[in-house]
Amino acid sequence: MSHIGHPLIADTMYGGKIRFPKKADEVLKDALKGFDRQALHSKKLTLTHPILGQEMSWKAPLPKDMQALIKVLQKYDPA
Repeated sequence: MSHIGHPLIADTMYGGKIRFPKKADEVLKDALKGFDRQALHSKKLTLTHPILGQEMSWKAPLPKDMQALIKVLQKYDPA
């Protein structure tokens, strides 16, 4: 995503250091600084088993830390 100008939140490997929006207040800055992993999640993953040839699926709920971050971000861009 960083190659198109939209790095993932907390992706220091490809996104570099944290960049804050111009009008970010301390609540937003703290939320972004406190998120210590890539903000990337897959709700559902489906693949074909390489030996059995069967389709396999897994589902995972959105982690609590991502829910909290999204809640803060929505205050700044409710769309």
